[in-house]
Amino acid sequence: MHTPLLPLKPSFRQRLTKLRRPLLLGAILIGFACAGGDESYFKSFFQPEAATTKPDDRGYFFTPLLYNSDYAGYDDGQMDDSLSNEANAAAWAAYLGSGYTNSQINKALTDSVAGEQLHSKLANSKPAAADYLRFTLDAQHSEPTGDAWNRTPGDTVQLAQLAKQARDLAASTTDAFLKERYAFQAVKLADEAHDFAQSRDYYAQLIAPLKTRTFISEWARCRQAGALLSLGEKDQAVFEFAQVFANCPSRRHAAERSLRIYGLRFTEQALALAKTDAERVAVYAICAIQPKQDALPLLEKMVALDPKNSLNELVFAREINRNEYYFDQKTYPGYVDTDQNRADSVAFVNRRQSLPDYSQKLLAFAQEAAKNAALGNPAFYLTATAYLQYLAGDYTNAKTTLDEAAKQPNTNRALSQQMALQNMLLLSAQPGVPDATTETQFVSYLTQFKQAVAPKNKEEYNPFEANFRFTNALTAASQQMANRYLSHGETGKSSGGWLSGCSSKKAETVISGPNLAKAYVLRVISAGGNDNFFYSYGGEVPILEDTTSAQTAQAVAEYVTSPTGEYDERLTKLAGIDADYANQLLGRRHMAEGNYEAAVTAFNKVKPAVWQGEAFTQFMTVNPFTVNMPGEGKPQTPYAPLQFAQRMADLQAKAKQAEAANKTGDDIAKLHYELGCGAYNLSYWGNAWLMNHRRWSGGEAHFYSASPADIARTLADPYYTNSLAQSHFEQAAKLAKTDELAAKATYMAARCQDDALRVRREAEREKTGTYIADDDPAFMEKMANIAQTEYGMQKAAYRQRYLNTRFANDMQTHCALYRDIVKE
Repeated sequence: MHTPLLPLKPSFRQRLTKLRRPLLLGAILIGFACAGGDESYFKSFFQPEAATTKPDDRGYFFTPLLYNSDYAGYDDGQMDDSLSNEANAAAWAAYLGSGYTNSQINKALTDSVAGEQLHSKLANSKPAAADYLRFTLDAQHSEPTGDAWNRTPGDTVQLAQLAKQARDLAASTTDAFLKERYAFQAVKLADEAHDFAQSRDYYAQLIAPLKTRTFISEWARCRQAGALLSLGEKDQAVFEFAQVFANCPSRRHAAERSLRIYGLRFTEQALALAKTDAERVAVYAICAIQPKQDALPLLEKMVALDPKNSLNELVFAREINRNEYYFDQKTYPGYVDTDQNRADSVAFVNRRQSLPDYSQKLLAFAQEAAKNAALGNPAFYLTATAYLQYLAGDYTNAKTTLDEAAKQPNTNRALSQQMALQNMLLLSAQPGVPDATTETQFVSYLTQFKQAVAPKNKEEYNPFEANFRFTNALTAASQQMANRYLSHGETGKSSGGWLSGCSSKKAETVISGPNLAKAYVLRVISAGGNDNFFYSYGGEVPILEDTTSAQTAQAVAEYVTSPTGEYDERLTKLAGIDADYANQLLGRRHMAEGNYEAAVTAFNKVKPAVWQGEAFTQFMTVNPFTVNMPGEGKPQTPYAPLQFAQRMADLQAKAKQAEAANKTGDDIAKLHYELGCGAYNLSYWGNAWLMNHRRWSGGEAHFYSASPADIARTLADPYYTNSLAQSHFEQAAKLAKTDELAAKATYMAARCQDDALRVRREAEREKTGTYIADDDPAFMEKMANIAQTEYGMQKAAYRQRYLNTRFANDMQTHCALYRDIVKE
């Protein structure tokens, strides 16, 4: 049993923007053709986790953000060098011997109180170690603070003195363990003192000559690289950072982050400094994971030099994801207000123009890599090949390649999921109405991926914690499969296929009932399901409901209540819909179209308990035949929801009987007036909207970033324009014999036109594409002309005929809204 959603206040874009098709760029990435929605949302179907990677390197997966991070956003702690404390503590524990644990030392190295305690303990047994510890504790008071991205300088004078002291201690001590650490302190402190040349020299004098070097020397090398960068020696800095990245796990992230912070990229000059293949690969690798560049040329060099490099697959996955991003993101995502971001904007446009060529290069690389025995893991490269073929619309070869990938050895669960994901996408992308075999396969994939993204143990769903590529694929595959059902009607006429658009009104006129219903149910799934089991860029279920036709709703009701097989049952279950949902949908759509008797028939099939739900008891409390006239107030409704629908059906039946008998007079006019009041309250402006739409928002009368099609559709929708209510009020005025009733009906017709004008005003404001103040003279003049020529007929009729009625005098005295509507 499904209770209607409570009114929320999402943006108008969320409420009224329907699915939009991205433009196809040549024949590339056809798989995105139905992936409409928010262009700032990164749509990707290829999991970087399908690549074999080290867990600590997953922060380097492609993302439009700074680093790949969890739902809470980027945290420098996620990309810190936590291994540094562990490695250092372990080295100290080995040096000090029994009686000193790793955890004890680790705490002492990071906590000043614990450090003082350890210093006291070492003072007698290990005085040289105690002296070093005292030195580091004293140095901490002068060092810079903040994180790697926002540093507050330290006491540079004191730091320079400490650096010289460390140099002297490094030269004088004979203890190899402490000598290396004092040498590191000298290099580090000179760098922090902004004496960059001295830092470089200390490294050459104190670290380079050491016969035995540990990770501490690599820490010093990383510091020296920073000093070189500050001295303007960028190529040398890139080379040094690259070697640290490759050889020192406890400074790996710090080395990479230095390139990212300062925008360093690959140069031939940096590569020329390398003397071995390992050093060359290190340069290629650290540069290949930097943003704002195409890394395929670097990856090709990496593969040639080191086929087993742990970053090979990660870099290739980055390039696939990056290409996806540039296809879907059609405009530069930042502000263009400086020379730097202006250059970034131009680079963005140029990169988008190169999509077809770069996509072919990626495909060629994947095909060759799959055949390269030295690389290993053909399952990954074949899967990548199949994905690139899918995106290019080469579905036959994509399926053949994917089947071959499935035959290869594979222990990566994410890669297996990626194969299943691509099979689902391929099934949905085929032409024509799906056959029974395809349906069975497809619903199994839908089930698999819904289970993967749905909340576990009924916990509250967090859209940011779900695998967004799974939800992307569910959305796209469901949309594409829906369009397959809409591709041919019973007459055999083509509706244009899914490339003709994601929402074909033409298709609904020729499609058989079951196929029309299946398409609708799949659209519900693509929008996250009626149970909201995932966040989707494929629209929202209430919007889908509120914009569908009674014809479609009828097909859905028949399909849900009379399934013909397991596929039908599983599909509706996945969508989270049942008979109550379907009959509410059908009833609402009939109410929206003014077919009240048919609505009652549908509503009668809904379980009585549904009408007692919170939404109805909270938002249908006012008499739905009152319209805020003076003296009416907001009387409590005597009608249950179903009784209201039945009353509307009875009034409509009597009005039709009277029309057939050519009857006129106030009694017949009152039928239409009451129908008009009921229809008015079924609109956005009334108190019974819940019997028409599933959700209401205060933002609906504003067109925030709505498309021209959205605007046109809204301006033609009786829910917003009150055209159904207006027609009844006009008929009431026409049939009335007394001026008082005719005046009342004509005023309400003018009020309907005023509501429609309010929507039109916001539409015209949005069409300008810029901010328009309420008192803008040109806009006010334009709207005054529109109001007079297109929305002023009932107002003019009222002013001409009824200003001297008792109704008019009473309203003029007691109703401000009336005065606003009928004024000149």
